Amino acid sequence: MKQTKIFFVLLLFVFSVAVGFIQVDKETTPIALIKKIVQDVSYRPVDSSDWEAAKTGAPLKSGEQIKTGFKSLALVLFSDGTGLLRVRENSTMYIYGEKEDNKINKNTFIEKGLVGFDVNKQDAEEFKFTTPTAVAAIRGTAGYIEVGKDSSTTIVCDHGRIEVESLIGNKEKATVDGGSALNISKKGVIAKGIISSLENDKFNKSTKTSVKKIRIETEEGTIELEFYPEEE
Repeated sequence: MKQTKIFFVLLLFVFSVAVGFIQVDKETTPIALIKKIVQDVSYRPVDSSDWEAAKTGAPLKSGEQIKTGFKSLALVLFSDGTGLLRVRENSTMYIYGEKEDNKINKNTFIEKGLVGFDVNKQDAEEFKFTTPTAVAAIRGTAGYIEVGKDSSTTIVCDHGRIEVESLIGNKEKATVDGGSALNISKKGVIAKGIISSLENDKFNKSTKTSVKKIRIETEEGTIELEFYPEEE
C-alpha cells in the first residue's frame, strides 16, 4: 500500500513537470520570423522595454513589437507559412499568436502605418488584424490595412473577402470583397466603395519588396545603401 502511494506521488510529480515544460514551450516557441529588413527596422521583445535592431531570420514570439523607420521595410513570415506581412515605412505593430493543437490563431495589432498582407486560405485557424478602431478577419486574401494619424482605418481587399467590425461607436459590421475598400472613421463609422486610384497605387507599392543597392567609397571605408527603385 505504501509503495503504491509513493508510486502515485512520483507519477503526479512527473506529470506536473511535464505540464510545466509544455507551458513554457508554448510561451517561448516563435510564431513568426523576420524574413527581410530594409534600412531602419527594430523590434521590442516581450520581456523588455527597450527597442533592439532587427536582424533577418530573427524569430518572433507572441506579444513582440516591430517598428519601421523612414523608407524602411520589414517582411514577417508566420512559422506555419500561412501568411506574409509587409510592414511599410513609419509603421508600428504587435504580433500575437496562440497555439491550439496543430494550428496557430493569429492576431496582428497595427498601431500605426501601413501593413500589406498575403494570407493563404485558412481552414480552422483564425487570422485577424486589429487596429484602434476595427478588427478584420482574414481567410485567404491579399490587400493592405492602413491606420491614420487620427486612428481611422482603411482596408483594401485585392481578392477574396474580409469581415470587418468597428470597435467603437455603434460597432458596425461589414464585409469587403475583392476590388473594394472600406474606411472606419475615428468615430467608428464605416464607409465602403471600390478601390480608388490612390488606394490601388498604395496596394501596388505595398507589394514591392525588391531594393537596389549602391556602394559609396569614403575615406573611412565602403558604405552600402539600399533604396526602392521608385524612390530613385
